[in-house]
Amino acid sequence: MRTRLWHKTRLGKFRAERKGFSSIVGAIFMVIIVWILASGYFIYTLSENTVYNDAIREKNMLEADRLSESVQVSNTTYSVNSNNNVVVTAQIQNTGPSSIQFLTIWIYASNSTGWNNHNFSKLNATFYTVPGGSTFSLNVPLTVNGLYSTSAYNITSWLITTRGNTVPLPKQPAVTNNITVAQISQGIGSIAMDMKQFTHYDLNSSPNNGTDIGAPNHSFIVPKSKYTFFALLLTNCDPSGQDINLTSNCYIWVPTAQSETMKSDSWSIAKIVGNKYMTGFTYQILPWSIPTWVYFGATQPKWDAGVLPVNICLFGKIGSADYGQNIPFISVDFQ
Repeated sequence: MRTRLWHKTRLGKFRAERKGFSSIVGAIFMVIIVWILASGYFIYTLSENTVYNDAIREKNMLEADRLSESVQVSNTTYSVNSNNNVVVTAQIQNTGPSSIQFLTIWIYASNSTGWNNHNFSKLNATFYTVPGGSTFSLNVPLTVNGLYSTSAYNITSWLITTRGNTVPLPKQPAVTNNITVAQISQGIGSIAMDMKQFTHYDLNSSPNNGTDIGAPNHSFIVPKSKYTFFALLLTNCDPSGQDINLTSNCYIWVPTAQSETMKSDSWSIAKIVGNKYMTGFTYQILPWSIPTWVYFGATQPKWDAGVLPVNICLFGKIGSADYGQNIPFISVDFQ
């Protein structure tokens, strides 16, 4: 009887100790779980705070880059040379410190009768990127349904950069084509030129591959001591409607008489990309009815001085047929 009572007492004490031990283990596990949850929440909070700070920093940098963009636009023209098509040309100078990439160009056209229409075009990201301090020659064809080459319009356009800035191009009356194509072709050949857009770029030294040609000059006075690029706005008006492929056998030549002997200087056709001179010219396409800039140079005259005539000698292909044309161009004063 006493032995049985002793066993019951020991069993009760053992159960009580086991129950107390279980409570301690449970409390420890609870503390561990709470610590894990608290640590996870703390780490998550730190991570989200880092992401937030990075996003704010990136946003501030983007805003600073956007505000640093600075562009000057000059010599804007709008040319309607065929129905429903307009060509926008301009000189774009990036006056800011960082490169600017133009993403889209928008255009809006209207006339005196109340008609209006608009359109846009996405731009090639590589070609339409302008480094800080550089100048870019914009030449973009766009489609605007309802335009007629024989009517008068007021046109405005604007460029959108990848940073979200809008660069307005001045509102100008459109230059429309009122010349009969057959008369151009039968009279002076397949190419027409805009004499009012005669431009030259004057450098202090002979350019190398990648040299920026600088700012345009719209004057008929050309410095004789400079290395000059001539820039001409030509339009392919061939009645066949085919593109013209100009080869390297194209040049500008200026004759002059020295000591009763005819002398001449020449400027070979050149490749200009993003306002930079590129060596290794192979060919240049003149699309039908689209005004296109063609560059010649850079040359420092040896013989020319005073007011002299300038001629353009063009050679290439129209389709599979040979093409050659000599255009009496302008007169310039070499000083």
